[in-house]
Amino acid sequence: MKNAFLLAIFGFWLISCETSNQIDGEGVGQIPELTLVDSMQIDRLVVPTLLDYSKDGKYFLFFDYKSNELILTDPLGKVIIAVNRSEDGPNSYKSGYFSACRFVEENRILVDTYQGSFLYDLAFNLMDSKPATIQTLSRMLGDTPSFVVGENHQFKFGYLESDLDQIRVDDQVKMEDYDFLKVSNLEGEVVFSSQVPRSVNYIQQPGQYMGFDPIAKIENDRIYLQFMLTPILYTYRFPELELLDSVNLNPGEDFQPTEPALELENFGIFFEDLKGSRYQNFIFSNGYLLTWYLKGAPDEEVDALDRRVVGDEKYQALEKKYKVPVYQIFKDQAKIWEGEWPIALKVKKDLLYSVNAKPGEDANAVEQEVQTFYFYELR
Repeated sequence: MKNAFLLAIFGFWLISCETSNQIDGEGVGQIPELTLVDSMQIDRLVVPTLLDYSKDGKYFLFFDYKSNELILTDPLGKVIIAVNRSEDGPNSYKSGYFSACRFVEENRILVDTYQGSFLYDLAFNLMDSKPATIQTLSRMLGDTPSFVVGENHQFKFGYLESDLDQIRVDDQVKMEDYDFLKVSNLEGEVVFSSQVPRSVNYIQQPGQYMGFDPIAKIENDRIYLQFMLTPILYTYRFPELELLDSVNLNPGEDFQPTEPALELENFGIFFEDLKGSRYQNFIFSNGYLLTWYLKGAPDEEVDALDRRVVGDEKYQALEKKYKVPVYQIFKDQAKIWEGEWPIALKVKKDLLYSVNAKPGEDANAVEQEVQTFYFYELR
């Protein structure tokens, strides 16, 4: 392993990479390079979603959406166990889907669903289950970015079932005055809560949007929240949820604000989301902040689509053409670079990675018999 952080995360060497792929930014000597540091391969026919990895770095947790299998691997990508726990049985989480799946309590695995929380051992034997205390508010199933786990607390963007009448008005979610930011202890009891910052776009301009939940990341006694339609990164004290700071990400002209959808239009949120920009993730790497958003498609081209259907060939063509990532690099809260890179990056906690393609490569050029995850740092 080429750096101390990945050594600590993985515990031992991954598949070594003898060459580094580097992408140069503007201003040589000022802009860090995206540097390939390691990789791992998983023997699966489809790309599994990386859900989490254990604190000691010995285990990685994936999900195969085609087979509905939870997959546990070692740091080399060797599959230890793959099981479907969505089906009926004594170890089932009693749902066709889950909102999040995370390592907790010394390498146990928590599956969070609408019905409840299900705690498993590393063989996916059900150890405990309890009704859901906090219902997650998200349209993203399987890996909700707003559910993260700390040493003794969990953060979730959601609401108490008993408070449902406080947040729903005329079948719409009212976001202004309810404490959707919630921290619970390991028993699931809410111990701290807070409202969404008043500067978030859907508080400033209420209405229907594709989603309301933030991307969350815990770092020691801080939690960082990035509401995906708002170009601001918020810093809170954790677990107390005291707002400490916010950084304006100051995106360039490629960032198009997302408007609320018309209430009477069934698929309006999808078309407004196609027009607007959305932040996808962020990570801290060697003293830098890396974040990125997707461009928006031109209003006139989106308005020309058939508004009665979503996801048809013309819709997908606009999505492929315009919804490309624009990356930003910050140092000490100052933006030092913004631009496009020929790569689709992803983040899971402290890991920055791509799947089946290094910079400039096409992940779909050939059919993959094994799936390769490439890991990067800013250097």
